Amino acid sequence: MTGYADYLFLLSPPEEVKLEIDRYKRASARLIGQYASMNSPAHISLAQVERQKPFFADSTIQRMELGFNTIPPVQLYIDGFKYFTHLHNKHTIYAAIRITPAVDEWLISIRKVLGIKKAIIPHITVVRNINVEYFNTLWPHFRHKQLVMPFFVSEIKVVKRETFANQPKWEAYKTFRFGGKIMTVVNNLK
Repeated sequence: MTGYADYLFLLSPPEEVKLEIDRYKRASARLIGQYASMNSPAHISLAQVERQKPFFADSTIQRMELGFNTIPPVQLYIDGFKYFTHLHNKHTIYAAIRITPAVDEWLISIRKVLGIKKAIIPHITVVRNINVEYFNTLWPHFRHKQLVMPFFVSEIKVVKRETFANQPKWEAYKTFRFGGKIMTVVNNLK
């Protein structure tokens, strides 16, 4: 043990969403071969905190539970696919989460509890950090897909890994349930 840990705060969609995203991951692998995020389970990353002393981080994370209890569960919608462009001409293709004023307010509440100022772009990664050649092969298959899937999120998960391990692996650490009434987002289809 090096004495430092990394923490990832995430939302885990229900099994039917995970299976659908996995279907797109496997189809992508058939076209471009194996890639780094191929076996990662579908999730929405909210924040990653790196290189923390666990005895400090543990108490901070435990205090966050009170804040999460004031945030209601929410209904989110996957609404098609988009992509990020990274340095060195790399791309990430993801299932986009529909942003409405209600979802935006919900995310602001999450940011306050997590103590982050940066905006969150909620998404579920399908193919992460691939070169432009692979992106050009895959994007035509995603560009016009009309995947729309509603799902409820009722908890936030925290996973943890040792910072300086030879092959660090994320492991379940804590799960906090959202409290309050369920927040249903009005379905504003285009």
